[in-house]
Parts: sequence; C-alpha cells; structure tokens
Amino acid sequence: MNEERSIINILILLSISDDELHQKEREFIEDYIKEKNFDLDIDQTLEEMKDKFRDDFDTSCLFYLNSINEKIIQEEVIILTKKLAAADLIVKDREVKFLELVKKTWKI
Repeated sequence: MNEERSIINILILLSISDDELHQKEREFIEDYIKEKNFDLDIDQTLEEMKDKFRDDFDTSCLFYLNSINEKIIQEEVIILTKKLAAADLIVKDREVKFLELVKKTWKI
C-alpha cells in the first residue's frame, strides 16, 4: 500500500472516529488530496476500508498506522490529524483517543 493512500485512510479514520464524517472534515481531506495531487476519492476509500475491516475500527487504525514507517511522514500525519481534529471546531473524546493511539503506535 502506498503512503498517500495510508495518509488519507488515517485522516478518514480520525474523521469517522465519532461515527460521523462532518462536512468541515471532508473539506479538509479533499483540500489535502487536491494540494498533493492524489488520485483518491474519499467515499470510495471509505467503502474499501469498510469492506476490508467491516466494523473493526481498532484493527483498521493499527493496520494503516503500521503501514507508515518513515518518521517524516509520521510527523506530517501528526500535524494533519491535529488540524483535522479541530476542523469542525469540536475535538471529541474518540478523536483524542485516536490521536493517543497514533502517538502510542509510532512511539512519539
């Protein structure tokens, strides 16, 4: 799996950690996809993740987090996830837990 897809998957997982993909979060991810010229569709990517992991949110998180090994990419993802968590102006408990999982998995 390439890193661009993993980054987007992680952002999507953070967005849906509170069981809803808010419009501001969607816009943030779409803007990032455009900025980086990634050829990805959020809805298609979300469907692929659902097909692959069904409702096992924790396993899908660990899978995509473990697919990024480069420290510089991990640091970029940390910055992106913090910005995304604040995109809808509300940082929920599940989003905080997700960010803690990222830090724990990458030992940051």
